[in-house]
Amino acid sequence: MSKKSIPFLVGIPNLSVGLLWAMNMSLIPMLVGTVTSSNAQLGTLVSMGAFTGIFVQYLAGLLSDRSHLKMGKRKPFILCGAILAALFIAILPFSKSYSVMLGVSFLFYFFLNFFQGPYYTLIPEVVEQRQLGLANGFSKIVSVLGSGVILLSGPALWEMNPTYPFLLAAFLGIVSVIIGTVPIKEDTTKASKPSKVSFDFVKFPSVMKLFISVFFVFLSYGCITPYFVKYCVQQLGFSAGTASTGLFVLTIVGALFAVPAGILSDKTSRRVVLLIGTIIFSLGMALAAFVTNVTGMYLLLSLIGVGFICIQVTIYAILAEISPPERLGEFMGIMNLFISFSQWIATLCMGFVLDTAGFGWFFPIASVIMLIAAIIIFFSRYKKHEKA
Repeated sequence: MSKKSIPFLVGIPNLSVGLLWAMNMSLIPMLVGTVTSSNAQLGTLVSMGAFTGIFVQYLAGLLSDRSHLKMGKRKPFILCGAILAALFIAILPFSKSYSVMLGVSFLFYFFLNFFQGPYYTLIPEVVEQRQLGLANGFSKIVSVLGSGVILLSGPALWEMNPTYPFLLAAFLGIVSVIIGTVPIKEDTTKASKPSKVSFDFVKFPSVMKLFISVFFVFLSYGCITPYFVKYCVQQLGFSAGTASTGLFVLTIVGALFAVPAGILSDKTSRRVVLLIGTIIFSLGMALAAFVTNVTGMYLLLSLIGVGFICIQVTIYAILAEISPPERLGEFMGIMNLFISFSQWIATLCMGFVLDTAGFGWFFPIASVIMLIAAIIIFFSRYKKHEKA
């Protein structure tokens, strides 16, 4: 296989990540709405994605770091997790009560996180360093395409039959992972035995600075995503389809900027691109609090999309540079622990805020939190890891 094709091939499984998490923004909230009208219950169910991410991605990273299977270190975990995640998302719309839906959702999110952690670790391991920004950028484009399939076709398929978008997501999720994972050859000759399990990541200052900034980035993000469609419907009077299309606008604009942002981060500074992304995201959400029409919301969602893609294409590449290579899977899992824990807190707390204080606090809270992340990144420096 040509080395030039690897950055593109390894990005294909991100279609699955994009479309399955897009279900979290649109179709799953719609499905939960068929059994409960409570924002708190919606937040509890959707927060299972973040809750399982707190420990599952770390666990998968630890296990894959220490595995020596013939297929490779990461591929067995990727394939197993993706297939089971697809199975449970297909079963989800057949749930007839909130409690059953909550249980099936837990299993779906569990295996989605089990697949996602090793997958994001695989990318920097099989792609040359000079092409890492390109690979991350392309993978985000693919992720956006997956999101677009769900956000554009999901509401229409839902009207035909609520099970259809879930079955489509399951099918595309499995196919994309198989196409982009099976042909990849992992180089097991460079594998080294990682040290014993330890939470000594606190001894790596650059890593800790990145983890803290990422915590606030996704604390802000977690305030928004589960409730955006409901905000547009209840606060602005948009239809669910119009709101879902807005999320597609966000993702497609991000796709357009993904490769340029990745290449820019390769040629300049990944930290600077990350900082710019958080500033743009914060500004977009602050302005969105004053928008009352569809056109204005779509324009600001486009701005937010640019900011978020700058964040996405840089954080994993930065971590790959500053982490011990033999513990990359573990450190990827720990970063996703910070990402997931922050979203879990945000989703639960925002549901309570919306039930008690209303949607007026929706965008302002998220904007201020993202601004805090930008300030932390501004004062941080990420030093490349040097082998002992």
